[in-house]
Amino acid sequence: MPEIYTELTPPTSVTHSLIFPFTSTTTPNLILTKTNILQIFTTISVQTELTAPVPSTPDAGIDRRIVGDGADEEQGDFAGDLTLQRTKFEDVAKLVLIAEFTLAGEVTGLARVAARHDGDDEKPDMLLIAVREAKLSLVSWDRDRQTLETVSLHYYEREEFWSPLVSEGLPSQLVADPGMRAVVLRFAEDMLAVLPLRQEGEDEEMLDGPGEEEDVEMAEGAEEEEDDWDPNAPEKTEVKRGERKGSTANGGKGKRKEAAKSGKLDLPFLPSFVVSAAQLDDAISHVLSLVFLHEYREPTLGILYSPRFTWTGWLDQRKDTICYIVITLDLEQKASTPIISVQGLPYDLYKVVPLTPPIGGSLLLGANEIIHVDQAGKTTGVAVNSYTKKSTNFGGLADQSDLCLALEGSTVVELEGEGGDLLLVTMSGTAVIVGFRMDGRNVSGVKITKIANHPGPLVGGYATTAVALGGKRLFIGCDEGDARILKWKRKGEKKKKPIMPGLHEGLEDQDVEDIYDMLDDVDDDLYGGSSTDLSGARKDSVFTDSRVGDHRATGEYVFQTHDRIINLGPFRSIAMGRPTFPSDALEKQRGVVPELEIIATAGPTSTPEDAGLTLMRRSIAPTIIGHFGFPACKALWTVRAKSMKAEATQATGPDEPTRSFDEDYDRYLFVSKEGESQVFRVGDTFEEVRGTDFDADGDTLEVGVVGEGARIVQVVGEQVRVYDCDMGLAQIVPMFDEETGEDGPAIVKAKILDPFVILLRVDGSVVVYKLDKSMELAEEERDCIKGVKYKSASLYKARKGEFFPAEDDKDADYLLAMMTEDRTLQVFNLPNLNSPVFSADHFSCLPPILKQSTETIPTSPRATTTSAAASATEDITEILLTDLGDHAAREPYLIVRNSQDDITFYKLFLASSSSISFVKSPNPVISTPRTNLAETPTYWQMVSMENVGGYACVFLPGTDPAFIIKTAKSPPRLHRLAGTAVRALSSFNTVSADHGFIYIDVAGGVRVSLLPQEWNFDNPWHTRKVYLNESLRAVAWYDPMSVCIAATTKRVPFSLDEDDGRGEFDETQLQPMIDSGSLTIVSPLTWTVVDRYEFAYNEVALVVNTISLEVSEHTKERRQLVAVGTGIFRGEDYSARGGIYVFEIIEVVPEPGKPETNRKLKLVTREEVKGTVSALCGVNGYLLAAQGQKIMVRGLKEDQSLLPVAFMDMNCYVTVAKSLGGLVLFGDFMKSVWFTGFSEEPYKMTLFGKDTQDMEVVTADFLPDGRQLYFVVADAKGAVRVLQYDPEHPKSLAGQRLIHRAAFHSAHEILSLSLLPRTTPTTPGQPEESHLLLAATRPGSLSLITTLPENSYRRLNILQNQIIVAEEHVAGLNPKAFRHVAVNDRTGEFLRGVLDRGLLERWIGLATGRKAEMAERAGMETSAVREEVRNVGGEGLGFL
Repeated sequence: MPEIYTELTPPTSVTHSLIFPFTSTTTPNLILTKTNILQIFTTISVQTELTAPVPSTPDAGIDRRIVGDGADEEQGDFAGDLTLQRTKFEDVAKLVLIAEFTLAGEVTGLARVAARHDGDDEKPDMLLIAVREAKLSLVSWDRDRQTLETVSLHYYEREEFWSPLVSEGLPSQLVADPGMRAVVLRFAEDMLAVLPLRQEGEDEEMLDGPGEEEDVEMAEGAEEEEDDWDPNAPEKTEVKRGERKGSTANGGKGKRKEAAKSGKLDLPFLPSFVVSAAQLDDAISHVLSLVFLHEYREPTLGILYSPRFTWTGWLDQRKDTICYIVITLDLEQKASTPIISVQGLPYDLYKVVPLTPPIGGSLLLGANEIIHVDQAGKTTGVAVNSYTKKSTNFGGLADQSDLCLALEGSTVVELEGEGGDLLLVTMSGTAVIVGFRMDGRNVSGVKITKIANHPGPLVGGYATTAVALGGKRLFIGCDEGDARILKWKRKGEKKKKPIMPGLHEGLEDQDVEDIYDMLDDVDDDLYGGSSTDLSGARKDSVFTDSRVGDHRATGEYVFQTHDRIINLGPFRSIAMGRPTFPSDALEKQRGVVPELEIIATAGPTSTPEDAGLTLMRRSIAPTIIGHFGFPACKALWTVRAKSMKAEATQATGPDEPTRSFDEDYDRYLFVSKEGESQVFRVGDTFEEVRGTDFDADGDTLEVGVVGEGARIVQVVGEQVRVYDCDMGLAQIVPMFDEETGEDGPAIVKAKILDPFVILLRVDGSVVVYKLDKSMELAEEERDCIKGVKYKSASLYKARKGEFFPAEDDKDADYLLAMMTEDRTLQVFNLPNLNSPVFSADHFSCLPPILKQSTETIPTSPRATTTSAAASATEDITEILLTDLGDHAAREPYLIVRNSQDDITFYKLFLASSSSISFVKSPNPVISTPRTNLAETPTYWQMVSMENVGGYACVFLPGTDPAFIIKTAKSPPRLHRLAGTAVRALSSFNTVSADHGFIYIDVAGGVRVSLLPQEWNFDNPWHTRKVYLNESLRAVAWYDPMSVCIAATTKRVPFSLDEDDGRGEFDETQLQPMIDSGSLTIVSPLTWTVVDRYEFAYNEVALVVNTISLEVSEHTKERRQLVAVGTGIFRGEDYSARGGIYVFEIIEVVPEPGKPETNRKLKLVTREEVKGTVSALCGVNGYLLAAQGQKIMVRGLKEDQSLLPVAFMDMNCYVTVAKSLGGLVLFGDFMKSVWFTGFSEEPYKMTLFGKDTQDMEVVTADFLPDGRQLYFVVADAKGAVRVLQYDPEHPKSLAGQRLIHRAAFHSAHEILSLSLLPRTTPTTPGQPEESHLLLAATRPGSLSLITTLPENSYRRLNILQNQIIVAEEHVAGLNPKAFRHVAVNDRTGEFLRGVLDRGLLERWIGLATGRKAEMAERAGMETSAVREEVRNVGGEGLGFL
């Protein structure tokens, strides 16, 4: 059957970063990419209490190494300074997400492009994105649509640009000129695509003549690639090939007129051209690195290249083969001029880093040295380890070999305001300071200093990107570790007083920056613009009245972590574990916990920093504080009332009365039953309130407080009752019809937000009450809305001046959002009900943008619908306008719920016209009712809660209960609540349940709960990262004892003189390092290591599995045991060996006070073998191991020894072995996959079929589908292939050759595939017993590969093609080309496409008319498409 690919969670590893004002002209934005995810952030300052307990997950607060036990002298002093001298609070920088986009391409670079300004109208700068396929996409921020607008596309994929000698898959490199005059894309090793950027006020001289031959050919090729791009799009200029040639021949004047007419002169760039590096200078070949340099009047490239090759073993014959050249570019003449050339550089140089003034020049990084090259070509450097003397004859290197640094893969970022000091982060995460000794304006030396308070890693392994944020803050993104915002200070640093006359002593950093910018503008006006940036030197000379660095603090650097983006990966190994709780909580948690959870490895292997385990759950398992039965309860509310004492104190005059401790907690619990209500006093127990004025008659519809908690409002069907804080009746507001003088229509819904009460009655009328100064509810004038019938209403309190001009008599703006029965959205600014401040007649279509009905709605140029589909509307039942967010940032969202409980998010924002608007935020989750319900709960409204576990969130009751949670780093997401359907829920805040919630399910069970602590909600699934500070290679779950088994490693020095590598080491010399492994038991109760088995010094576990092995030849008894395959390494001169271990987990007496230590590893048997044991699996009760080039099947004998019973020879190196009954699938690192079988009588391995193509298999697994057997294979390049064993196929040679059925590209390297059962009801035509594959990737994402029936595939394929062709794609990238894999199938078999659910999810977020139109073209109803899309998603993982 066909397959569909679903990405469950996005990647979490940051690959690129850039900071500049993108969404506005004033505020800088931090732009991040995570492989194919583009995120736009802003930074805010949050007050954080340093003395607060440090959380176990370092997402919030201060780095634990700073506020620690003071073991290190520096960190102790710094922590003391912060807590004693700067009070107990600190301004901590936090990231806040503005927007997130999924790209159809893997990002390889980002660059800033200056926007063209129209007169006085300033525009934010643009973003240039480079993707893996040698493409550039220029995008800008559309403020009115709150999305990216594609300005231009640039393709460089023509075959003549790619040499047959250049290997495929080489990454491209994007570099930008600091003066924003040009951008260069390096691709195909040495090809350079130069994109000149238009400068302000320059003449269009470059349009006057024909471009060079490469430019014309490139443009024509680009046009061929852009055939699918809509020529009617406003950002695209349609130029036919014939017109291009004609305009070139007709001279510059006609060409300029044509360009101006087509709008080409408004574009921020000029025509690009492609050259090879050798065309810039004949000597250049094999480019290693290139950058644009600072302080040059023309764009100038620094290029590091290697005209000759050498390697470590050939240094005696050839060394110092690297050259460095500086070339200035004449973009107008398309010419280049070499100005500096340095020959004979060390062979291990790999990177050029441009340096800003006052240092200037460039920095060359090598594995063993750092070399500075100034603008005159003078070199100065430093050796960082003892291998420099052996690897190079280059002179002029200062000796700091005692540092013992290895600089391969290092990342460098400048520390602003520190006189040119640089922070260098190595691949192991260790950070050092690179400083320069100055002799006047010349660099006389380079010095490296270690950071005293960070003797270990500063970040988690290899840093992929680093950027300065200003204000002494850095952002560092890591490949395998967490991304961080770091702030630094220097010991002994004092506030610098400005010397410039007239400057205030309390000048803030931002004000100082503004003055710098003002001085630059003055210089530009007096002397003209200059590309030389001397702002750094000016700052020191003006504000310190001395030369650079004289008055800077010279103390040691101290770094502090302010915020993190948690990296969940790399997922080298995953296992399915069971959520475990202490014995006293088991009964409470019963029924509200998912059956399984995902346990995966996380963090780097080169350092223990950020290493540990990642836990992932699809459904929220709340922490239950108390549980009791209350079947009669239909709904409930909690109330936080103010005491009479505080009320009296407030009446006597003080502005801020003293509140008692108990007033911060909920005081009453209101319960609605059938025809009556009850109220309970909240405490250690629930005590019913008696002897008060409370009236129990009638079903309660809503309960809330007004008057800052002094009045409790209870809404029942016929009236509104107002009580004081002691439940004394203060007021009754009956429903009264003024025209007839009789009782008015009954109330059906109500909303309460101090001081307003909104009542929606059965006839559709709305009544608004406001608490007056006499503490009574008074009806507001509503003449303008009397004749309108409404269906839903919501109240929202906006900050003063946020969306409307601030008024002196109002502390805040109260917005009343209402939906009429004809589904028109109206928003009123209370108390004004005369006219709405916003009205949208098209609300029922759920368009991407909700604008004022009188305004033109900005839409995509392709967003057109047929007349038949335009009449389609959504059956909206409820709207809710509320804040979503956490303690760092909250934003207003309009939440729309339809009759099927599907949720749509709209973000409220202020458009460029200063009017409020709403933009749709994607929500791919389709409601799935729970099965086997005791009853179907009656419809109840969504519940908005101000603080539940630190989140301002919304709960959706019903058959698919879920929380709507947004964090500062994520858009709003739907997180399902584990368990059954829910009748009602309310927030609950007491001493024992701090900021928790209370809810009642359909079975009548009431639970007082908390959101799970230490869990993170940044991703579609909530996660928890457990920092073990040990690198992990593999993980497994041992179900009989409910423990986690993890293979850990640590880096240790290695000596060739000893057999095991252990020896005496000189700490002043850089030693070779190897991994030394151990096997640990991690308790799921505390997630700490409770037992450990140490392997040999040079032995490391490569694979860990729990296998059911036959332990008795007579009884055939099987037992679950832990099998471990290891590798024993003695250096490259000796062949590697391995070991097979079998462990059993036994129960022992725990340590006092540590009940989790009652598990221990018991070694059953060990066998040393030739070759590393790279794969293990169980097959029919036997242990199968891949050792070197041989497969061995062993049985466990009665004497606990392993007996080989069968074997098979393989090709090169086995990377994966998976079994399905007696069938086994092998994957080879070079020779694709083999399909075999194991039989016992007689013992033998039989080859059924294999793939004849060469494929670098990383992982593979079975995918059975009914009576058909498929194999899914993932290689090292991100390609995923589906093969089939089909002996009846004529080209399979009776099954000896596996048939290729499908192939697609994954943006993320898949490291693990796990076969899982599918739990939800399948679609018609699908086998009852179906399976799915869970794919775990290197960047930390999860994906699903599932099969679906042929009919469903064809229908959804039509829908997918409609989305590809008809919808606008982010950055103009082609999703179909992105998933394409070039396959040279020798059988000539047709490969079908694999569906991408990410594209199908876009259908969910379309306007209703567009959805109906696409469904019609696919031959289905909208409801049928909804069911199809829902069934092929992650619903098969019901056990999570």
